[in-house]
This record gives sequence, structure tokens and C-alpha cells, in this order.
Amino acid sequence: MTGGPAAASAASAVLAAAAASGVRRLWFNSGSELTSFQEASAQARHQGEPTPQIITCPHEHVALTAAMGETMVTGQPSMTAAHADLGLLHHGGAIHNAMWGDHPIMIMSGYPPTRAESRNSPVFWKQQRWDQGSIVRQYVKWDYKLSALDDAALVVARGFQVALAPRRGPVYLAMPEEVGRHPIPVGNPVPSAQRLGIPTLGPGDPGVVSEVARRLTTARRPVIVTDRVGVNPHAVTLLAELADTLGVEVRATRYRMNLPDDNPWHTTAPLDEFDVIVVLDHPVPWMPAVERPHEDAWIGWAGPDPIEGRVPLYELRADARTTADPAAFLAAVLAEVGAAGPGDADAVRRRRQRPPAAAPRPAGGNAAVSGAPTPALIAAALDQHLRPDDLLTWEVFDTAPVRRTKPGTLFEKGGSSLGWSVAAATGASMAAGGAHAVAVTGDGSYLFGSPDSCLWLQQQHDAPVVTVVVNNGGYRTGTTTLAAHYPDGLAVTEPTVLGGHLTPSPDFAAHARSQGCYGEQVVRAADLTAALDRARTAVARDRVPAVLDVWVPEHLTGSMDPARRARPAHDEGNTDG
Repeated sequence: MTGGPAAASAASAVLAAAAASGVRRLWFNSGSELTSFQEASAQARHQGEPTPQIITCPHEHVALTAAMGETMVTGQPSMTAAHADLGLLHHGGAIHNAMWGDHPIMIMSGYPPTRAESRNSPVFWKQQRWDQGSIVRQYVKWDYKLSALDDAALVVARGFQVALAPRRGPVYLAMPEEVGRHPIPVGNPVPSAQRLGIPTLGPGDPGVVSEVARRLTTARRPVIVTDRVGVNPHAVTLLAELADTLGVEVRATRYRMNLPDDNPWHTTAPLDEFDVIVVLDHPVPWMPAVERPHEDAWIGWAGPDPIEGRVPLYELRADARTTADPAAFLAAVLAEVGAAGPGDADAVRRRRQRPPAAAPRPAGGNAAVSGAPTPALIAAALDQHLRPDDLLTWEVFDTAPVRRTKPGTLFEKGGSSLGWSVAAATGASMAAGGAHAVAVTGDGSYLFGSPDSCLWLQQQHDAPVVTVVVNNGGYRTGTTTLAAHYPDGLAVTEPTVLGGHLTPSPDFAAHARSQGCYGEQVVRAADLTAALDRARTAVARDRVPAVLDVWVPEHLTGSMDPARRARPAHDEGNTDG
């Protein structure tokens, strides 16, 4: 189809088709059945053939999450390789995040040899599963087990075609050990996902577009509710233009920078105050148990999957739904408004004169702030510290006070599995050519994310990241949620809430320093700004990862007492059981 001659093994064909489909990196975890990829990569590089760069990763969760960071920045597909069923399982909750983050990643894992002469280790029997793809089937768009009879390159091209088709998402490929080394004919053209054809979405049903345009121009108070417009920078521009033109309020999440934070049309008003609601690519625009639109409100819905087919039960109502690309849909609505005129010109004029009150912003710096750090003060310090082109990944607190005005600089995971932020920042920084990246995470989620592996990856590939650990000494689910469920229970009255508090708290700064990184513990709010500056210097000048262990008040108790987080003393003379 395209490209040069195929190489002489199935593994070579897999890598060639991946490269032809736009894959730049293979986030690689070692396995005895994956050596064919290492050899195929070396041969391709020696021959000057296109091939993904192998990025060695010490942990599968980190590998898949870093691949997500790469796709967030490039918009192109990526690829991971992991060892048999064990490596696939080690991806853990990252598989959930890959699905809900709409990441076009081919998740590969090997499969143990089945020929008698190759089964020279007991593990080859233990790792053999009836249906290895069933491990991930609920979370991927496509899965396939390659055989020696398959055209390996075509299988890979097909997998990426599915991954890149709207709505984008991960796919899975199992590669048996014998197949990877299996010789294939040389000289066949290399297929690609693009050659097979990637479908695109248009603006949606013309009738829905016209109805949305009419409703937005005649409504008393309309709102656009969005989560994922910011994936496409052009869509951000169009959304801002529509809001400014018609005086339409926008309720946007922080999944991406969906609307510049200095735009006056941001709103946090309850949905029941609006008479027209347009949902634009948002998987959960409201939770009926928490809030509901007004019964008389008209609701239009547009996006790559306007019925959220990934969810078994979906009860959110709409008067009109259409499958559409958000940018194309916004452009069509703007064109319809321009062609039809302003509709109710008085209503539009009144709305444009009264944009929502701007959310309060920190008053520049916090050098004079005393007392303990809090999430709000950390956000204020980050708002002062970050430059427009810096990348910010987050998974711990509300980042609304941290102003982001440039598309592609704010990233949240989209799913609900913790341990995402640091590895995602690493992959994003690498994909962005070494852009300065700050990852904000909690102490529990930092531990979930395999920090040893993250710091090693940053050092090995010269992609140092500033990690801000918001350390409250525990898990919200096991402390504040416990107290909400059992306010008069016994568990919350104990000095250390078992299952909730992380006692003693790990010394994350010392851990970073032990790995040759910059590590600093921050316990005073007045030190936040200077600590962030020192961390930036460490990654920019010294090229080492930086970890700021920022203590905030402990869940439930509000304690900042170091003794509460110190390792308990043991009486070495006590020999009782």
C-alpha cells in the first residue's frame, strides 16, 4: 500500500505498520516472548527504515500512562508492549483511564510459546490463558490474537484504524512468542491505518444544527456544557467565538482547557437556571442525584457518541441528539447564526451585556501568607508560577484558580483510576519536545503511580518533571467519605483511621533525593512560591526530576504535627508477640 519493503519477521512487520500509521514510540516492558521486537527495532534502525522508538519502562502502569501523555500532546497513536498476561494485568487501572481518556493506543502483550521445543520454563504453562483478550475486552474497541497465518502488518493497520476512528480509544493485540519470530516474505508494501481510511465526523444532522442555533439565539439564558472540546485547539477558538457572539455561558470541566480562563463566559451556575442546554462532548454533564435541568429546559446533545454507548445504563435526557465532531458542529452553528441573523436581537444584546461574574482569583502571590499550605494556596502558587506554555497534569484538587489560557496545556485523566498524573506529565513533556511540565497529585495517588518507575523514566529519557505531592496523610475515601457514611461510627473516632490515614507518611522528598532527584518538603504556605522556583531550576538547569512534598492538614483531624506522621517507635527489648 505505502512505504518500503517489509522486514523479515512478524515483529518487524508489526513495527513497520505501526510506524506507517503514525506511531513514534513503543513504550516497552521486557518479556521473554517480546525479544523479537527488540531485534526487529535494531534491524530497522540499522537499515534506516522507519520504526517506533523503544522507550524502556520499568512498570506497565507507567508505560501505558506515559503513552496517554504522548497522545494528549501529539494527537497521534501510540503503542505499548507488556509481558504475557502478567504484564497486561500490571497495566491495572491505566486501562480504564485509556478508555475514558479516548486515547488511540495499541496495547500489546505477548503470549507464551505453545510448541513443545520452546516450552523450556514452567512459567509458559502458568501464563497460558484460554482468552487473554478477555482481560481488557470491556475497555478496548478491538482485540486480536495474531497467528502465523495472519498478515501481521495488515492486522496492526486495522487495529490502528479502529483506534483512530471516532470516538478514539485503545485496542489490544496479543502476540504469541513464535509468531513474533516467524519469517514472512520480504518486499510486500507496508499498510497503514491511514491507507485503510480513518473515518471522520461532520457537523451532525442539519436539522439539529439549525434547532440548536435557533434555540441559542432566542433563549432567555442558554448554556453550553462541555468536557472535551479542548482536545481540538480549533474547537476552543470556535466555542469562545460562539459564546462571545451570542452571550452564551459555558460550563466546562478541567479535563482540558476547553475555554480560556480569561474568557468572561465561564459559569458555575446550577443547570436548573438555564432554559436551553447544549451538551457538547461530555460523558456526564450532570448527575441526577445532585442536580437536574429544569423540567421545561430544552436540551440538545452533540459529540462523537451522543448516547455514551460505553455505559450500560444512561438515563440523562435530551430533546435532540446528533453524532458530530465538536469543532465541525460549532462551526456549523456559527454559520447558521450568521446566515439567519441574530434571532431575538434584544435577548442576545441583554445577555452580552451581562456575562457571568468572573470567578475570584488569587490576589497575586502568597509570599506573605502564613500558616499551613492548603489546596487553595497551592493553586494560588501554581497560578503565579506557571507560564503560558507550561504543561499541567492534575488529579487531586480543583484547578480552577490555576489560570490556563492556551489549548493543550491542561490535562486531566478522564477516567477515575489514580496514579496517572506523573507518568502522563512525563509522556506529555517528551512528546512536546521537553516542555516544562508540572504534575499535581495526592500522596495516595502518587504511591499508586509507581514513583520509582516514574522518576527512573524521567531520568533515563531526559524528561524531568516537577511533581507536587499534596500530602494530607491519607485517602479521602477512607476518611472524609467514611465520616460522611458513618458520622457516629467508631472508626472515625480512632486516633489513626485504619484504612484511611497513611501513617506514617512516607518522606517523598527524601525518596526523591535517594534516586538522585531534587526533593523538598514544604510545610509552610509562605515557602510555596520559592519552592516551585527551586524545582523549576532543578529540572531546567540541572535536568533532574523534582518532587515537592507539600504537607496540608490531615484528613478529619486537620493535624500538621510531624509526630502524627512519624514512624512509631518500637521497644527492641519487648519480645512479646
